Amino acid sequence: ASNVSDAKAMIIFSATGESWVKVTDAKGAVVLGRTLRTGESAEASGALPLVAVVGRADVIKVQVRGQAFGLGGVTSNNVARFEVK
Repeated sequence: ASNVSDAKAMIIFSATGESWVKVTDAKGAVVLGRTLRTGESAEASGALPLVAVVGRADVIKVQVRGQAFGLGGVTSNNVARFEVK
């Protein structure tokens, strides 16, 4: 397989406050589901599309494929939902 262990994670979440994140892959499997505490980060990869839900979106910074991803346009009631295709 061409899956190199140092391959960049598809999505990286960094928390500046306590929040929860959940990411499911194309098959509906949860590839990341946990509460992040202040200063923690977590990453997710899997079969595309990945569907991410972020609670308390105001305290989470997201990078998709190494690029900053703004949650402003995908946030409602401070919960962000987005897809990575």
